[in-house]
Amino acid sequence: MKKLIKGTAVLGAIAVGVASTLVTVAAATTTPTYTTSTTLATPTNPAPQTTTTDATLSTTQTLSLDAAPTISFGNQLYSVAKNTYASTSISKLALTNPGFSTGWTVTAAASPFTNTSGTGAGLTGATLTLDNTSTAPITADDSTNVSTLPSYISSPDDLSAGATKVEDAAAGAGVGAYTTTYAPTDASLYVPAGNLQGSYSSTVTWTLTDAPS
Repeated sequence: MKKLIKGTAVLGAIAVGVASTLVTVAAATTTPTYTTSTTLATPTNPAPQTTTTDATLSTTQTLSLDAAPTISFGNQLYSVAKNTYASTSISKLALTNPGFSTGWTVTAAASPFTNTSGTGAGLTGATLTLDNTSTAPITADDSTNVSTLPSYISSPDDLSAGATKVEDAAAGAGVGAYTTTYAPTDASLYVPAGNLQGSYSSTVTWTLTDAPS
């Protein structure tokens, strides 16, 4: 009896061992599973979004008259009869509006012609006129300038009568740098009969103001 019991015990132990081994093998061959999806999530707010970009343009410059025309009549053949003489050269007028929207005006005024060759009297009754016969004398210095060009006065301007408008820009126009190029004969000098021969000169005052007239 004792031997039988012992044998049974051994067999039981072996059986248990085998059963334990089978459980271990079954656990080792278990395969985990997972699932993938190609479906994209629907955006919670698909509407377009807008943002704001700010820019401030400022300047430390002021409206400036950079060059004023010098008018010359050269040496003219004179007679005691009344006569009108054409100018022989006129230099350019240049100005800069660095970004102001007020518009601007250029005026010119000529003083009486005085005698520079002696002690004689000046030219009595003489008038200096700027004719502005050029087709388009005002141009922007920068060819890409998008501002509206200033306006020039195409009719004759009697500068001897006082401050006379020669060109201007409306509010919002004439922004940037501009040059006015006159033809050499764009000015004229009328001299009444009875004046003396001699050399004469007049001072022309060119004024740029920050408002259209």
